[in-house]
Amino acid sequence: MFQNIRADVLRYSRRNKALKGRDYLRLIRTHFGLQALVVYRFGRWLLRPSAGRFVTWLLYPVYWLSAAYINHAYGIRLKLNAEIGPGLYIGHFGKIHVARCRIGSHCSIQQHVTLGSRLRETGPDIGDRVWIGAHAEITGNVRIGDGATIGAGTVLNQNIPSQCLVLGNPGRVI
Repeated sequence: MFQNIRADVLRYSRRNKALKGRDYLRLIRTHFGLQALVVYRFGRWLLRPSAGRFVTWLLYPVYWLSAAYINHAYGIRLKLNAEIGPGLYIGHFGKIHVARCRIGSHCSIQQHVTLGSRLRETGPDIGDRVWIGAHAEITGNVRIGDGATIGAGTVLNQNIPSQCLVLGNPGRVI
């Protein structure tokens, strides 16, 4: 959990040098996307079998209240059934829904993005270093390759190879 949080904080940091304890706290306090990721990582940590039933039972209300606050205040909903790699960057708040998907490391998500579906069992598999623009919607069991760029307003329901730019509704490789 702490390694992923450290990677997330370094992604938000403008300088990729060694950070001190107060620098971590300052970044978490001032960046809403980082707050949402810390709450998500805490929830995933609670679901691990090694956490223990008593610890989970004791701390799950803290997670639930924190996640409810993040959802209400910022509009960011990171469901625990999503697998998010280290170094995710959420650039803007507002209507971000991530559920039933796998996101690789060092990806970026903008505002009004929907990843996964509430109705499907499996969601998208997003590679490393993928940038997802505002108002994009990626649903279904699709694979997005490493380094792809999903443009603003793209609705995507097909596989995308690595290092591609995708635009439009429906999404097309440009």
